[in-house]
Amino acid sequence: MLDIYPRTYSFPTLLFCLVSLLILPINTIAQEKPFGFSPIKAKKAGISFKNQLIEDASNNILTYEYFYNGGGVALGDLDNDGLDEIFLTGNMSPNALYQNLGDFKFKDISKKAGISGKDSWTTGVTMADINADGYLDIYVCYSGKGDADSRQNELYINNKDLTFSEQASKYGLNSNYNSTQALFFDYDQDGDLEMYLLNHNTEVITEFQFVEAKSKKHDRAGDQLFRNEGGHFVEVTQEAGIFSNSLGFGLGISAADLNGDGLLDLYVSNDYIEHDYLYLNNGDGTFQESMKENLGHISHFSMGLDLSDINNDGYQDIFTLDMLPEDNKRQKLLYGPENYEHYHLMLQEGFHHQNMRNMLQINNGDGTFSEVGQLAGVSNTDWSWSSLFFDADNDGLKDLFITNGYYRDYTNRDFLKYKGDYYFQKAIAREKADTLDLVTSMSSTPLKNYSFRNKGNLAFENSSAQWGLDHLGFSNGAAYSDLNNDGQMDLVVNNLNDFPSIYKNSGAPGNHFLKIKLKGSGLNTSGIGAKITLFQGSTLQEQVQMPTRGFQSSMSHILHFGIPKNTLVDSVTVLWADGKSQTLAQPSLDTQLTMDYSLATLSSTPSSAPQPPLLQATESPIPYRYTESQVNDFKRQPLLQVMPSYTAPVLASSMALEKPKWVYAGGTKGSAGTLYKQQSNGAFLPSDHFKSDPKHTDSDALFFDANGDDLEDLYIASGGYHNYSGYEGELQDRLYINDGNGGYILQDAALPDMPISTATVAAVDYDADGDQDLFVGGRIVPGKYPQPAPSYLLRNLGDGTFEDVTADYLPALADLGMITDASWLDLNEDGLMDLILIGECMPIKIFINKEGREFTDQSNIWLDQALHGLWNTMTTADFDQDGDLDLVLGNLGMNTQMNPSEEEPVTIYYGDFDGNGSVDPILVRYIQGKAYPFASRDELLDQMYGMRSNFTDYESYSNASITDILSEEQLASCQKLSITQVKSIYLENTGKKLVPRNLPIEAQFSPIYSILANDINGDGNLDLVLGGNQHYTRLRIGVIDANYGQVLLGDGQGNFRYISQLESGLSLKGDLKSILPLHSQGEDYLLFGMGNYGIQAYKLSQKP
Repeated sequence: MLDIYPRTYSFPTLLFCLVSLLILPINTIAQEKPFGFSPIKAKKAGISFKNQLIEDASNNILTYEYFYNGGGVALGDLDNDGLDEIFLTGNMSPNALYQNLGDFKFKDISKKAGISGKDSWTTGVTMADINADGYLDIYVCYSGKGDADSRQNELYINNKDLTFSEQASKYGLNSNYNSTQALFFDYDQDGDLEMYLLNHNTEVITEFQFVEAKSKKHDRAGDQLFRNEGGHFVEVTQEAGIFSNSLGFGLGISAADLNGDGLLDLYVSNDYIEHDYLYLNNGDGTFQESMKENLGHISHFSMGLDLSDINNDGYQDIFTLDMLPEDNKRQKLLYGPENYEHYHLMLQEGFHHQNMRNMLQINNGDGTFSEVGQLAGVSNTDWSWSSLFFDADNDGLKDLFITNGYYRDYTNRDFLKYKGDYYFQKAIAREKADTLDLVTSMSSTPLKNYSFRNKGNLAFENSSAQWGLDHLGFSNGAAYSDLNNDGQMDLVVNNLNDFPSIYKNSGAPGNHFLKIKLKGSGLNTSGIGAKITLFQGSTLQEQVQMPTRGFQSSMSHILHFGIPKNTLVDSVTVLWADGKSQTLAQPSLDTQLTMDYSLATLSSTPSSAPQPPLLQATESPIPYRYTESQVNDFKRQPLLQVMPSYTAPVLASSMALEKPKWVYAGGTKGSAGTLYKQQSNGAFLPSDHFKSDPKHTDSDALFFDANGDDLEDLYIASGGYHNYSGYEGELQDRLYINDGNGGYILQDAALPDMPISTATVAAVDYDADGDQDLFVGGRIVPGKYPQPAPSYLLRNLGDGTFEDVTADYLPALADLGMITDASWLDLNEDGLMDLILIGECMPIKIFINKEGREFTDQSNIWLDQALHGLWNTMTTADFDQDGDLDLVLGNLGMNTQMNPSEEEPVTIYYGDFDGNGSVDPILVRYIQGKAYPFASRDELLDQMYGMRSNFTDYESYSNASITDILSEEQLASCQKLSITQVKSIYLENTGKKLVPRNLPIEAQFSPIYSILANDINGDGNLDLVLGGNQHYTRLRIGVIDANYGQVLLGDGQGNFRYISQLESGLSLKGDLKSILPLHSQGEDYLLFGMGNYGIQAYKLSQKP
């Protein structure tokens, strides 16, 4: 059955509108009312509910840690009249049910309906048709400090007359665990609804108990799964593979098909040390927890969550909330000290990478997720609870609403110190602590809610004030619904110690909507778990019918799609949970459709086989393993942001066409690199005639003919940080000469003394005398970041020895910057090779070769902007096929807390500010228009202990600027570095200029450390393979790992298009430092040098 309910207008109304339109002034007609939400006063709407808390000695945040978590909201049509009712839960207030009378008028029917509940601590609420009679029922969760009876959850069965009967015990759903929220879904595809019950612990667990507690089931705290057996629910938690330990502090739950196998999976967000759970449905009634295999890092204090396709690619993405503030003051007040060793100990014990910020996990379609919350602009919303994606302005893109606020600043660092001192002093005095007095000493900071408009291309802009959703207070659960059936999604928010917020959507002029009601199978009447897809030309929109999402709340069962102006819908397809589907072609807009399961069919047409990926994982022809030398650079310099010690593994191969071919795989301190020789059958084996020194950290390697004998020799650059000083030869680069008999012999005297941490080496005959000369790029002085090491220009004397001519040819290299990569190319086409250099906190530098004996800086001639970046790597090729070489440069990327510009740069001030002989690097960045130090108070004092008297507490540091840390004299005399650009870019060579062009947004997911130009798809155009990521960062920054190896297809005109991980086939997890193309035994490979792993290999598919 397909019912369509168009919006209708009476003839007099329509005539009046037409006449009014004709007599309005033209300028009035042209003006459109700005889109937004109008708050409806609760009293005017007929709503008197207030979730009021009363703090006393036994009821407060110190006796129940979830005291301020607040209540939930459920919206649903309980009487089948086409209007959604409102259910609100109260912690210390009775629950309330309001009948929707239309036009934002509501009637309190709580007492009549019989749903007020017991005098206990209510948390979440869910609406679902549990007994499959066509009417929504209500499931209410309880927690708190009370006894087991007070915590028994309640199930209100709908009597079909807006009264309800509590029957949780009858259905087997009267759990007395500490519950947060219930989710109903059909995980075993038997046509009825099962229930996952999200629970949380209320006991204090010390870090010494973490490991033991992780493996033990806990009554009352662990989550529960109930299978529906003919209308009665039976717990199957253990046998289904669901974790149920005491570390589970569950705050969010939702379900969707997250790995594309047609089965409903689960995502559970956990507070504190226990990582979130990603339960992949095995299809046999069990689940496999797969978080660490599929998501590189997650929120630490995960709260509410939503599963939604936010970029309209047909895959469900994941968004979790945390507590990172947007403003500097609260960041400095609320963020605690770091313990790097303890963090990594927890990783070794099975815990996961977690960071305190919101996480937006983009589904790559191959089971992996790329976290891009910072890039999208949605990572910092303070102490947030409910995250909801829905199309607020009907433009076809899902927008984001977030509730915010915690009644007292419980994690304020000054309060925590005061609390410790308070208890200590009371213990010394043998006095009883006054808990309430301690509670009221905590500050209370109302916070604004957030809304973000989805701009497309993974970009969101803060629309909170513009849309009227920036309520100041303490908001928790929230739900959306079209409360007045005008095609616009409205909002209801449950506030703490205040009336609920009710927002009427004003509607975006010109846009349209399509609402869909699902009439499901007999035992799943709302079609929960069904996937609805709208096709619009080459684009699509997708939603999953899953009312439970956000925080402690349940959404309307009517699905809503926004349709932008001047757009039609080609078709709507519903894929039901059992695999049946139905499609409606060209539906009318501004209507509500009813899609009936009884008309669905199983497809008789076999699905076409997917195209094979361009690259296929395979066993590496070079069996090299690489283990990082574990070192903590933060101990040497506490204000570092990233550890410089981790540079390998580098890969290099000989370029000669003749056999044999050589491949060098670089080593690190304590583990020497390996030289591989190609055998007659094409295989590679380690050379017996080569020995590298394990005291070095290899940072680059280059095969080139050093001595003119037509044999390729090997240059190995020594880099790293560690505890290196340079006095024991560990930083000296090495040159190995090919003896022609299968051996590479170290030439100790071939290179000048260069005790620097080298980053790169590049060979070219820059003086046109017939031999290969060298540029050696120095990066850093170990222990003195960011003091740059000198770089060198070496002239080949013709016999394989080199002299330093830097002072004569290019003296600026002595202190140019922290060089990371170099390229030689003839920019001005005069037959001489010019030098392009990039580095960390550096502009792009271009030195033009003058007669092979002098290089002049012409950066400002070739570039209109200096482009100070955190540049890591570059490659050159003729991407636009115009006969000259263009460049692609790898930078930090946009997925970071830093968003510098020319107007608001990131600046590093450095010098020995406290006179103790060490370099103190202080990074300053802009937040909300003002520059602040990035370091927390603890980080700053670890580096500069003497500053402790300047900042005696966290409050005194919370608004400090660089002028509060350094004196005028220090600021005048110190060194400064700036960053204005973090994007990786394409530089088009026009012959007279190098013009920056944007790369696809996916290229900004992570720092790029390696770039390969190659024709991957065989169309004759050069493509790009990008690799990167960074795991060795400050804990506060967190791992940056959203790049799984990316392929950007080129069109031969300088444009690039990202292809999905499914299309490319790449799934590289970890830090990718180098990419090497290799031909071996008749196959073409790409070898990827992965940190703490070795080499991963992919085989190129057969080209057309």
